[in-house]
Amino acid sequence: MSTRELPEGVQLCPPSSHAVLPGGFTRSVMTPSYSTPSSTGQRIFPVDPRVPFLATHSSFLSILGPSPKLQLIAASADGRSFAHEAGVWIKETEEVFFTSNLYHDPSPRNQISKIRLDALEEGRSVESSWDDIDPTGEQGCVTGNGATLFGDKLLFCSQGLGVEVPSALVVVDPTPPYAARPILNNYHGRPFNSINDVVVLPASAEHTTDRADTHHAPHTTIWFTDPTYGYAQHYKPTPELPNQVYCFNPTTGDVRVVADGFAMPNGLCFNYEGTKLYVTDTGVVQRMSEAETITKVSARPATIYVYDVVRPEAGADLTAAGPTLHNRRVFAYADNGVPDGIKCDQAGNVYSGCGDGIHVWNSYGTLIGKILIPLDEIPTSLPSEKKEHKERYCANFNFVGNKVFVMAEDRIYVATLAEGVKGAL
Repeated sequence: MSTRELPEGVQLCPPSSHAVLPGGFTRSVMTPSYSTPSSTGQRIFPVDPRVPFLATHSSFLSILGPSPKLQLIAASADGRSFAHEAGVWIKETEEVFFTSNLYHDPSPRNQISKIRLDALEEGRSVESSWDDIDPTGEQGCVTGNGATLFGDKLLFCSQGLGVEVPSALVVVDPTPPYAARPILNNYHGRPFNSINDVVVLPASAEHTTDRADTHHAPHTTIWFTDPTYGYAQHYKPTPELPNQVYCFNPTTGDVRVVADGFAMPNGLCFNYEGTKLYVTDTGVVQRMSEAETITKVSARPATIYVYDVVRPEAGADLTAAGPTLHNRRVFAYADNGVPDGIKCDQAGNVYSGCGDGIHVWNSYGTLIGKILIPLDEIPTSLPSEKKEHKERYCANFNFVGNKVFVMAEDRIYVATLAEGVKGAL
């Protein structure tokens, strides 16, 4: 396909265009793919960061459709990272709920907020298009991070604070006064590290993962990751459990470890049929010792793993049996940043929030495209090492019909894709 046939706002950069680079090049894990330094000290630009949609394979064009668009709908006037994680669409109120990154003012905390995607059409400015909420209850939802739908409620990961506020799974009403109640805060009496992300698997294999109306059926299971980021960011004590993935049955109260062997398990999602589980490992970003602050090291994992989900045999006692994970294998390794939040669409493609935007792989693990997060200032010449510009990243996102709600820390974008694209959640 020639560039003349591409929709506006789309660029094509097949792997063959940069399979061989001039010798002496290097690139850190957090450096975007359009700024690889070579031995000359200049930057190589296989990608134009001013063009938001990057196709690395022509099949990505069917996901983008004839007129993809990236629209800014919210921006922090003071540069605070108000849009970091979660991203849950409530269809009835047409609102998306999301969480901020960690604030220190002066004690560690974060903020849960909500926004209507048509907020700008209602006359609100990008600097005031969202509203903060404060869940009520004995502990509310302290340092909330990932979230998902749980029936007609929100299910948040509360990372907790210190020893007195344990990390927990917290159900929150999506309407005022946003009543919150914990449904799990320990592993057989041992505190979790800092629960990070969560998804729900319907009890019946006949139900696809977008069927939130089935979540209150007996033996629906809740799956979550528990890395040590609370400890790494100095608001949680020394970890008492390994970095693991858990499965919780709210019908029985049973909680099981279902996967380990991660540096930092982070995002997770099921495919549409609920037959595969994808888990991201953001080990590039972690704290390795008491004396060390949180660091980024290229040689650590920035990897997506996939497992087969095996349900109990017909007739099994579901009070004592549940789904298990088999055949762990590498699905993909992110070339930029770390794969944090992760989602599937109903066609089996896999999306993850990485350093320079949202990366998209097909079901074989082939990178087919990216949704790039814009820069404040675009370098205008190749030798641009000294030019200052802010490079955002996207930790998480969610689908709203054929739109993708993109959380880029101090900004929120909405990407409009092809009409037939739908998320698996």
